[in-house]
Amino acid sequence: MIEYKHYDSSYETEVLKVFAESFVNYPLFWGAFEGRFKSESKLRSFYERLMKGIFRATVRKDDCYIGIAGGNVRAIVIVEKPSDKPVGFWDYAVSGMAGIIARIGLSDTLKFMELSDKTEIVVKSIPEPRWHLYFLAVDPKYQSWGIGSGAILDFLIPLVRSNGGNLITVTTNSEKNVAFYIKNGFTLVKEETLEYKAKSIGNWTFRMDL
Repeated sequence: MIEYKHYDSSYETEVLKVFAESFVNYPLFWGAFEGRFKSESKLRSFYERLMKGIFRATVRKDDCYIGIAGGNVRAIVIVEKPSDKPVGFWDYAVSGMAGIIARIGLSDTLKFMELSDKTEIVVKSIPEPRWHLYFLAVDPKYQSWGIGSGAILDFLIPLVRSNGGNLITVTTNSEKNVAFYIKNGFTLVKEETLEYKAKSIGNWTFRMDL
């Protein structure tokens, strides 16, 4: 049984671990920089710092909920309400991204942030008020246990409905996630390919009308 509660900093170490591990090999985060470092250990070190910065920047503006079972974090849900302001450069700057800028340079950091913004262009063009599922992370040891589906069906949808919402959007850069979102009630809005230097990254945008 998963119980969801608002994130607080007492869970930070565990949450950051689950957050980073669940997105290993994710094209937008890991794939964009694969091949840039001389060893996988250096890539992993960079990736972990990147994910910490992304998480801390995102929760400055958006609501984060954690799914607890047996006293441990099993899932993380980060959602943007219609009234939330977008996460901007300053949020990243004060959330540990200085080390990322030093590692890859300001120019490439800005290009990566531009790529991240492009993944949300279709979502932001939707005129209706929307709740946007920014991140859904499940502890890799418990993936395929139905926790991700439960996070959507048993937690996110009731949360949105109880606050008067009737539209949820989500994007993914992983093709294997497409069937997951369709299975859980989302409709594919657009499939596209984004370019980052010599890499092509898929981008799928979904919506769910409640």
